[in-house]
Amino acid sequence: MKRIFLKWVVLGVLTGVGGHVNGQWNTYNMLQMGKNAIYFDDYVSAIDNFNNIIRLKPYLSEPYFFRGVAKMNLDDYEGAIQDYSRAIDLSPNYFHAYMYRGIAYHNLRKYEEAMKDYNYAISLDPSDAYVYANRGMTKAQMGDYKGAEKDYSKSLLIDNKLLAAYLNRAIMREKLDDVDGALADCNAAIKLNMFSDDAFGLRGYLWYRQKDYHNAIEDFNRALKANPKNKRILMSRAMVWYEMKKYQEALDDYSEVVRIDSNYIYAYYNRAMLRGEVGDYNNAIADLDKVVEMNPDNILIYFNRGLIKMEIKDLPGAYNDFSESIRLYPDFVKAYMARAAVGNAMKDYAAADRDYAQASAIMERYRKMKAGDRNALVDTTENFRRLIDFSARNDRMRDVINGRVQDRNVIVALQDIFCIRHLSIDSLRSGKVQYYNQHVMAYNQQHNYTSSLSVTNRKCNYPEEMIRMNIERYSDEIQQGNADAYLLRGIFYMNNQEYPKAIEDFNKVVDADPKDILAIFNRGNARMLMYDYIESIDDNTNRIVGSTPEVKRSVDYSEVLEDYRKCLEIDPSFVFALFNMANVYVKSEKIDQAMEAYTQVIAMDKDLAEAYFNRGLLYIYVGRKAEANADLSKAGELGITDAYNIIKRYCREEE
Repeated sequence: MKRIFLKWVVLGVLTGVGGHVNGQWNTYNMLQMGKNAIYFDDYVSAIDNFNNIIRLKPYLSEPYFFRGVAKMNLDDYEGAIQDYSRAIDLSPNYFHAYMYRGIAYHNLRKYEEAMKDYNYAISLDPSDAYVYANRGMTKAQMGDYKGAEKDYSKSLLIDNKLLAAYLNRAIMREKLDDVDGALADCNAAIKLNMFSDDAFGLRGYLWYRQKDYHNAIEDFNRALKANPKNKRILMSRAMVWYEMKKYQEALDDYSEVVRIDSNYIYAYYNRAMLRGEVGDYNNAIADLDKVVEMNPDNILIYFNRGLIKMEIKDLPGAYNDFSESIRLYPDFVKAYMARAAVGNAMKDYAAADRDYAQASAIMERYRKMKAGDRNALVDTTENFRRLIDFSARNDRMRDVINGRVQDRNVIVALQDIFCIRHLSIDSLRSGKVQYYNQHVMAYNQQHNYTSSLSVTNRKCNYPEEMIRMNIERYSDEIQQGNADAYLLRGIFYMNNQEYPKAIEDFNKVVDADPKDILAIFNRGNARMLMYDYIESIDDNTNRIVGSTPEVKRSVDYSEVLEDYRKCLEIDPSFVFALFNMANVYVKSEKIDQAMEAYTQVIAMDKDLAEAYFNRGLLYIYVGRKAEANADLSKAGELGITDAYNIIKRYCREEE
């Protein structure tokens, strides 16, 4: 329920705030375009619109506020807070900026800060229903259910048509054991919107808590009629079917959730437990295998899979699963007892005795600890809760080597190196692909733009026939004595992954002019791309298992780095060479050097989105989430939309 008010408040603000908008038509029009983009969920376009206004008129508060709204809808709460704060600096009594900043703080679980903003917003306008409703949500998260109920009631006193306020008050009343009041709120919400799946779903849950399973199923059915893909309600209905001992219906609901969302871990786990209960052991194990893929650090998955394997007499498999549970949580008494039982079944009595003894020792330490013995060290802290939480995951990404950072399920690529390339029409259609550089501009002017070059980190796509035609053309020009054609032909060779030929052509240019920065730069790029290409082929080559131990290969990027250094000697402001050096450092696992280089890049060019993006990934890798969030927010603001997905996935603090 916690996001309902965020959406509603956004719509209210979009239609209700107009007093601060600058009177000039152009600014007003651009602001309206951005607000419309928010309304239609096109948040990236909205940010781009507000960026343009901020560049032209940085003294206006509205563009900052609405850019914050767009960022918040992309889950970039830190970036949103910065924008709301800037709006408040420019307009100290900006009611909506305080309220929205409160929402952002709430989503970051900074509840005290959220309360301060809500309270100040109320002092500015005590007649706004939404601010009470949002403050109620924060009070609920802080455990102040009475205070939350009062805030929802105040909100409804001002506006008795706020459906979400009824639903949230119903939740508070249920927590305060006022079931009749909670049901009355659900009925009021349904009267407001007879197609609200949330209202029917909550009332169904209340019936379930009263063990009125018939009415619970009826309400869940109505909710699913309104929204057949509501996973939460399908899971709730499955729970009621289970209580009614209608196991097939419960299994069908879990399977429907999996069909809707193949990564919904709770559905796999619950279905596995139910399959195990009804004797469908093989499918239960298959479900738990899937859960292990998604969350390999959860001790309960291994423990329960071990129990099911015992049922099918897979004793070695069960032993391994219990051992994994113990490895993750060495004080897991039940796992020792279960493994001891397996040891006895396998006639390994010595191992079984050791496990029984270890379980007894842990239980004795528990008893001493409860009696107040401080020396009875038993791990009952956050570690255990984390190990049984299905939503917990290790957000530290791995495998920075080879130019990418990844976790177990998602590969997040670094922004690629910059190269000098020929422009192509299709690349121009796909957004920002080129950057200004004085050396490239000078070259294009000198050659009357007959071969227009650009700095880009995207591979320009040319038809193969066009590539061959241009290679032949520049080869003919070289035969006729045009040395300039070596650079142009080398670029096409590089684009066509013919790296040795490209390097040979760039060498020709450098031999003639040792300070030709474009040729030196692309020679370094061609060398790096060639090494990466060779590595990719090696990685995809099938090796005979067991033939020889796999040896960790390290690539010597010294020639690449030397070319980039030469570029910087010729022109210390050639930021793209420094950016590419940083990428090489990442590939070489020199994370500190890479981060320092990206920092230097940003100091040289504060608008180079790729540097913020890559540094943000490295901040995630070293566990500095706040700094990662700030960098990725800036990268998203500057146009790299993937940054918001990474913020959403990796930058939230663990629950």
